[in-house]
Amino acid sequence: MFVGYLDRRGALLDCYRAADAFVFASRTETQGLVLLEAMALGLPVISTAVMGTRDIVGPKRGALVPEDNEADFAEHIVRRMRDGDLRARLAAEGRVYMREWHADALARKLVVTYQDVVDAYQAPRAVSRPA
Repeated sequence: MFVGYLDRRGALLDCYRAADAFVFASRTETQGLVLLEAMALGLPVISTAVMGTRDIVGPKRGALVPEDNEADFAEHIVRRMRDGDLRARLAAEGRVYMREWHADALARKLVVTYQDVVDAYQAPRAVSRPA
């Protein structure tokens, strides 16, 4: 079902919250923002790990990643989502992990990176002298 545009401050959040899990089977996603949105709202995630999603999902990140050779992706999802303890663990891990992607956290990392570049540029350099 395609519902069209959903407001990010209302209807979209309601759709996430109505779900028991977030399943993402795309093999061409370039960023994976929807995975972080789902994790932020406490949904356990089952996703592929290709292209941009590879940078988001993984162990201790609130997501299960079926093997590429998984014969039946849907069966894998059903089998895993019947495990209430697993769903709860994934939801908790995802909420913690997604904080690393918050704008404030990323801005702090960027400042550190820039400071490292400045420090390296300003560091005294050995001057070679002719013998």
